[in-house]
Amino acid sequence: MSEGLDLWIVGAGPAGLGLAEACCARGLRVGLLDPEPEHSWVPNYGLWRDDAESLGVADFFGHRWERALVELEAGPRLLDRGYGLLDGDALQRAWLGRCREAGARILAGRLAAIEHDDEGAALRLESGELERAKLVVDATGHGSPFVALEDGPAPGYQVAWGELWAIDALPEAFAGGRTMGFMDWRAVTDEAHEAGEDALPPTFLYALPVAEDRLFVEETVLVARPPQGRRPGDWLEPLEDRLRRRLAQQGVDQALRGGAPLAVERCVIPMGGPLPRGDQLTLAFGGAAAMVHPATGYMLTAALRRRAPVAERIAEEVGAWAGPGAPSQRIWRSIWPDERVRAWRLYTFGMDVLARLDRPGIDRFFAEFFALGDERWREFVSASASTPALMGTMLRYFSAAPWSIQRRLGAALVGSEGRRLLAGFRGLRG
Repeated sequence: MSEGLDLWIVGAGPAGLGLAEACCARGLRVGLLDPEPEHSWVPNYGLWRDDAESLGVADFFGHRWERALVELEAGPRLLDRGYGLLDGDALQRAWLGRCREAGARILAGRLAAIEHDDEGAALRLESGELERAKLVVDATGHGSPFVALEDGPAPGYQVAWGELWAIDALPEAFAGGRTMGFMDWRAVTDEAHEAGEDALPPTFLYALPVAEDRLFVEETVLVARPPQGRRPGDWLEPLEDRLRRRLAQQGVDQALRGGAPLAVERCVIPMGGPLPRGDQLTLAFGGAAAMVHPATGYMLTAALRRRAPVAERIAEEVGAWAGPGAPSQRIWRSIWPDERVRAWRLYTFGMDVLARLDRPGIDRFFAEFFALGDERWREFVSASASTPALMGTMLRYFSAAPWSIQRRLGAALVGSEGRRLLAGFRGLRG
């Protein structure tokens, strides 16, 4: 049994371990629980380079690109913004090392239950062990059974099928390795696509040239809700097929070596679902706290941006500890400040519109979006804009968008999406 810990963090992914490192840096006595605390992080984590620099993780990039390419039916658009792919193993080693140096207790185990009393929290493990601390933070990811959510609609989903290939020569757009493919929304046209046999929502290609002879490609549903009776995971096999057809259409398949990918990545990410309630004693961070950007699917930037202020608030509450009730509510307000809640509601409104667009509609959407100006689209995709700035960006987009997009946005604003948006502007519920 743990004695004298200030908090347990459950989950050692980037969100949980990052918060643990920030808490250790502030002198807190931290426990970190995960079935495999040192297991490599499976997904690839990409960030804009300016965000990574401001958040202190740019030194952990394994790959860097000077610019990003967006391909639309109207033609290509080069984004003059650097992008990078994290070396997850290096960042994980660094954070674990700092936690150990600070005396953190790192425990391999599975959580069975959380109990709260006047002194704090008790974690009951599947092994039967009981661990205690003043506070507990759930960072186990989406769908945690230990985190209560507000009422709200079902989430949308981002679903992706990615493959790493050995390649004879990179496609011309990526030659030299200085450009990455952020989004390729061009249609995949063949008989199966025209007949609608793959039953997929609109998809785009994400491409990372990670070496002169290595190319990572990922076919992605940006955001959609599966039809009745279907699950988002049902899109994975059609995504694999559409990826192969896209590569063949672009002639890339002729350069692939070995007949099979070197590695495969599958992602199913809930987006824009209900936020956690702010009146519960169990705290949450990362995916368990619904931090995924509702319109892009990115989460790591938000977790990195919030880990320091959340750790600071936890340290303040532990330093003046009188019991778990009011401190937990104040910590929730640092996890989800009212300003971020309002912005999240706006992003979710945008997500609901995107989820209803067909491929030509999404293509037109992004043609206008990237024409807004660098500062506006950069703040939007990084989730760094203030609420007034974000509303200004959305109004400017609305005024410039074609009538077909304006009509959809207007219908959403006066419909259930708009009512949820206005009702949720007061901050976390509970």
